[in-house]
Amino acid sequence: MFTISGLAVSDLCSLLTMIWICICVTPLFYLSELPFDPRDIMYLTGVTPHFLFVKIATFITAFITFERCLCIAVPLKVKTIITPGRTKIIIISIYIAMAVLMIPFCLGNSLELVFDFTRNVTILKSTFTSERDMLETITFLTQGVFTTTFSFVFVICCTIVLVVKLNSKTKWRQATAAKSDRAAEGVGVKDQKVVKMVTFIAVIFIVCAVPPTLLFFYMVFDQDFRIDGVYKNLYLVIWSSAFLTETINSSVNIFVYLNMSSKYRVAFLKTFWKKDVK
Repeated sequence: MFTISGLAVSDLCSLLTMIWICICVTPLFYLSELPFDPRDIMYLTGVTPHFLFVKIATFITAFITFERCLCIAVPLKVKTIITPGRTKIIIISIYIAMAVLMIPFCLGNSLELVFDFTRNVTILKSTFTSERDMLETITFLTQGVFTTTFSFVFVICCTIVLVVKLNSKTKWRQATAAKSDRAAEGVGVKDQKVVKMVTFIAVIFIVCAVPPTLLFFYMVFDQDFRIDGVYKNLYLVIWSSAFLTETINSSVNIFVYLNMSSKYRVAFLKTFWKKDVK
């Protein structure tokens, strides 16, 4: 449950930061007389933390796939390999590691009080260092391309192992089951549900994460494709579409687990509706 809780927290935080991004681009909000420029600070206060929590969710999804893979591949040893204590350490380490990888980006971008001559007032705005392009390129490569691509490959490999092991396991059970059709009818049903759920989550994750990954890869080579670059409007339009896929990925997980995981459904109903499900 700690794994799913960690995923739920990262998904929730990514959605909350997305709400803040939407507020910042609302004309009624950014045209108000505020002590900051919402569209200017949105990049650091909304986009950056959103990106961080999406990457955290990415690695937790990969870990969940690996965990389910072990349940099918080595069911008798999985409890000794993936213990509750180790699970907590892994989830916390993912949060810390992803935050550390954002340090280069934070070194190149900051928030400072700057005097705005058009408004004749001091407001909070984003500022950049001279090494910004190099530091952002490092972040885009490590966080946006390498880590996500590694997660893709890892999730795909674990899913393939899941399917192959399940097929061989099901054939063995059917061969050793009782001869009656009723006895062999329910063989491997629980395992098939687990594989179906994990595969479905993996497919959603990969499909939704491909657009932002390709955008980050492109941004490594085109320095003008930035929020303050030459193609600012095109940047905002394309990234809005990428944010939509990330939001879908963070939003649908709860419904997948409620529909496909009986333990999660029982815990959810007991927690929020105080209802015991048998």
